[in-house]
Amino acid sequence: MLQKSGSGSNISTIFKSPAFVTLWLSEGFSMIGDRLLMVAIISLVYDRTGSAGVVGLLMVFKAVPALLLGTLAGVFVDRWNRKWIMVLSNLVQGVLVFLLPVATDIAYIFTIYLAMSTINQFFVPARSAVIPDMVPAGALLTANSLFAVFIVFAIALGPAAGAWIMENYGLTAAFQIDAATFLVPAAAVSLLSIPGKPWNGREKTSLSSDLKAGLAFSLSHPSVLATLLTITAAFLIVGTMSVSGVVLVTVVLGLESGQFGYLMSGLGAGMLIGALITNCVKQWISGVMAGIIGTVIMAFALILLPTCSSLREASLAAMVIGVGMITVQINGQMLLQIIAPDMRGRLMGISQTLTGSANFFASAAAGLLLEKLTVSSVMWMAAALALTAAAVAGFLHRKTVQ
Repeated sequence: MLQKSGSGSNISTIFKSPAFVTLWLSEGFSMIGDRLLMVAIISLVYDRTGSAGVVGLLMVFKAVPALLLGTLAGVFVDRWNRKWIMVLSNLVQGVLVFLLPVATDIAYIFTIYLAMSTINQFFVPARSAVIPDMVPAGALLTANSLFAVFIVFAIALGPAAGAWIMENYGLTAAFQIDAATFLVPAAAVSLLSIPGKPWNGREKTSLSSDLKAGLAFSLSHPSVLATLLTITAAFLIVGTMSVSGVVLVTVVLGLESGQFGYLMSGLGAGMLIGALITNCVKQWISGVMAGIIGTVIMAFALILLPTCSSLREASLAAMVIGVGMITVQINGQMLLQIIAPDMRGRLMGISQTLTGSANFFASAAAGLLLEKLTVSSVMWMAAALALTAAAVAGFLHRKTVQ
């Protein structure tokens, strides 16, 4: 889908929507809090147990709800009032964060974190589903780009903010501040008047029929299936890079493991650049084709990554991966938002399940394969899978334009 209006006029239009601006700013604040929480809870668990293995298990717990509940949560997002899903999700998570530093047993910490991750499976598709109700269709890609910019800033600022707060004010203060990053958005969004209403007659259908309808729609619409393929491939590449990157830095480049952070910074910088580029070129290319191109860019950058002879070259390759990643994500989300308004929640939920699964299994597979294979082999295998997904997506896209 081509967007003809200019970026400047779109931004001006978007900022005339108080509801969108409030959601954008409050959720930007919350995204920084998400990254702050990650640092704080890892520190808490490691301080309590002294075990890196337990910290790794915590990350598995975080991934489980996305694997099991993402698609089902999307059904409820289409049934319930999306505004109040966001409000209650933030409110409950804010309260749960307060409980983390006073939890007396590691099992309680895991339970609380699992509950927060479960709640988040409802929140994320609800937020994505309401954005089209706040801005004109022609400005939707720009609106998604603005959220992507905040994600990048959250990745960059959140961990550093968490480390600074813990160093100067202590771990408990970090959790208290993080709780505010949930409670403030809950209060702000509760005051919004968000257009849109649930699909009429939703209450007459069963959960299973709604779930089947969402899955059938995804499988029967080539553009949706192509989009889901490219999004899944993008997260497969990022998951592979997240695990393989540290091996690349230490074994191939012969540097300290901490230098891996520069690769991730390159990824984040590329995402920021990609968000800006995507918004600028949308009048020429967007939607499924942009997602396919983004996936191909990511795959070839991953192929080049293990051939880099310096950290600077590797960081540039990671930056290119970031450009492709955000291109896929922004354009994919836009298509899922507009193609079937009554199914936004389910489509976003399916996407969330696929991305969570791809990231989780790519990370796990890379970790296992790196015990037997070289980092080049692992990265090239992931790139081959991504290029295969892009080829299939291209074939599906041709069916939609013929």
